[in-house]
Amino acid sequence: MTLALYDWPRVTGEPAGTAVFRHKLSDFQVSESLRFKPSGEGAHHLLFIEKRNVNTDIVTHKLRKFAQVKPLDIGYAGKKDRFAIARQWFSVQLPLLTEIDWQDCNDDEIQVLDVIRHHKKLRIGAVKENHFRILLRDFAGQKEVLEQKLARLQRIGFPNYFGEQRFGHNGDNLARALDLLATNKRLKNRNLQGLLFSSVRSFLFNHLLSQRINNNLYEQLLEGDFVQLEGSESGFVIEDLGKEQPRFDAKDLHPTLPLVGGGRAQTQAKALEFESEQLAEYQWLIEQLTSRRLNSERRAIRVFPKNVYWQWHNTEKPQLELSFSLPKGAYATAFLRELMDLQQVRHDENIVK
Repeated sequence: MTLALYDWPRVTGEPAGTAVFRHKLSDFQVSESLRFKPSGEGAHHLLFIEKRNVNTDIVTHKLRKFAQVKPLDIGYAGKKDRFAIARQWFSVQLPLLTEIDWQDCNDDEIQVLDVIRHHKKLRIGAVKENHFRILLRDFAGQKEVLEQKLARLQRIGFPNYFGEQRFGHNGDNLARALDLLATNKRLKNRNLQGLLFSSVRSFLFNHLLSQRINNNLYEQLLEGDFVQLEGSESGFVIEDLGKEQPRFDAKDLHPTLPLVGGGRAQTQAKALEFESEQLAEYQWLIEQLTSRRLNSERRAIRVFPKNVYWQWHNTEKPQLELSFSLPKGAYATAFLRELMDLQQVRHDENIVK
């Protein structure tokens, strides 16, 4: 079996043009906000750090070495791209009365912007939103069409696809994952193995979402859909379409699709029928993932960008400055691809080694 990446369908039609993406480090800036307010006391030092051209793992190594702590004493809420100016939170656990000058940790790659104590370690998923500022260079296309797309995406949301970086360069992560599953191999590096298997689940999610769009089922509820409440991971099964349609239209709840694995199906009726039909050819793959003790999860099919602002810069070649906020887990590139084709510079963080 092979899993071939393809051009997932867009909900706003053909792109409005092309632009150069991530030409310079400062062209992609992201800053995260947490889902909770730090307590201000405790053994965990929460550090708001700006990193430049280094990945999250390198920052944790720097913090561990500087504070002379064990790997398990370091926490973070989510990983951020390497080729970017990224501001994110980390936690470092130290003996309760220990004081440390975190400014001494600053170098050309990281800078500690803020420090506050907390009583718990920072865990993956503690991000509420990511705030982006992106500069797109050398735009060639129709400005008016692009602005119309921006307005429409704020009304209907954009498809919550996993970004290409999830699959590695040319889908290498998928190929490696399929080899592990076919040969029943296991990697000593459990984090890497989990990342590879996650790429397969992400591919199947994208496939299901693309088929929902192709079948004109993106802007409507299905009987038996499992929906998530806006701003929450909790949800319920749709039993009365007429009752829940107004909440769907008001962006209060969102249909979901599975990240496949073990456990009972959460959808019913037409939604279950649709998912089963679209996943029929991948049953062997789902069984293999289930045998690795991966449990099924649900992910919303649409995302509504917030705080959207754009500005054109009249240079020799048009540049678009775009800022917006997305909930955790949503990809900025999934939003941007609805607007234009991105001419990306390859960076090594897109490859799992």
